[in-house]
Amino acid sequence: MKRRQFITRSAALVISAPLFGFTHQGYAQTVGTFDAVAEIKKLRIASGTFTGGYLIAPAGRINWYFTNLGILPIIQYLNAADLDLYIRTYLDLYLRRLEANASIQDINFTTTPTGAFQLVLADSDDSYAATTLSIVARYLKASQNWAWWDANKAKLKTMAYRNLAVAVKANGMTSVFQAPRSQSNSVGYLMDNCEVYRGLRDYAALLRSRGDAVDANYYDSFATGITSRISASMFDTARSGFKPSDADEVAGTAFYADTTCQIFPQAFGLTELSSYFDKGWAYLNRVTPNWQDGRYDAYPWAVLGFVAAKRGQLVQARAQMRLVESKFAGDRGLATINEIGFYLRSKSLLAGRTDI
Repeated sequence: MKRRQFITRSAALVISAPLFGFTHQGYAQTVGTFDAVAEIKKLRIASGTFTGGYLIAPAGRINWYFTNLGILPIIQYLNAADLDLYIRTYLDLYLRRLEANASIQDINFTTTPTGAFQLVLADSDDSYAATTLSIVARYLKASQNWAWWDANKAKLKTMAYRNLAVAVKANGMTSVFQAPRSQSNSVGYLMDNCEVYRGLRDYAALLRSRGDAVDANYYDSFATGITSRISASMFDTARSGFKPSDADEVAGTAFYADTTCQIFPQAFGLTELSSYFDKGWAYLNRVTPNWQDGRYDAYPWAVLGFVAAKRGQLVQARAQMRLVESKFAGDRGLATINEIGFYLRSKSLLAGRTDI
């Protein structure tokens, strides 16, 4: 989705809010010294209505999508007790906060995470649900807590159906919003649909492992439809780059979302599109060279460094990781939980671990 204004408002809340009193932390600028798992854990809300939720950064808000991208990579580092504390309680909170239509609203805090709050419409329905399903799949694989699955699978199925299956358009892409919000924005964004693909594949594999082949095949069919549509009409052959959405006629030149979207198929493992991975990477670097030094955006865009690490582009990956570290030290509100999550994924790959 086109999140630019949304992200900017989030940052303003983080940077300007005086009520939480976070301090900037300095440390040696050596790649990999930043303990991403520990820093993500620190963002967990420990008491009150939203116990188990996460702030996007100190003095911030709850954005469920950002949280999902942040906590997904820590699962592989957690023991049984921490899986219960940091993941299971979060998922319980998420499911409790679902609206009647199985969408969810973000949370703005008026004072502190235990005080007054305001509900804020999420900036998508599809990506929120899809990334949650990826969390669920990885949590259950790590924890083997099938009692939790049995207690929550009906609600998860409703969430997947309402936000993803029903949102699939005639062209095979998911709409960013459920109805009636889809009346003002029914675009199928490349970034969203890559996240949706991953969530659908993860969810289908989970269902199949529990003997539910019918629903597994049902959700897998939508993931296949997404890659078919992207391959058929979302790649601009004249410019050799992806179109950012099904509403765009050409691959654009703006950093967000035109060049940043190019690496999302590889970031989220759309293996059917692997023949396009090199082309998307080349487009990013040709149209917005030297992105790893942060010249195009105040946010570090750690997902780009993550793909650089996946591709073995170590100089760019390490430079981008240093950028995240510098933001964390000097502009803490710009090192949001999702950025730290992708930083951790880069760090894991550079340390020789397989990606999650």
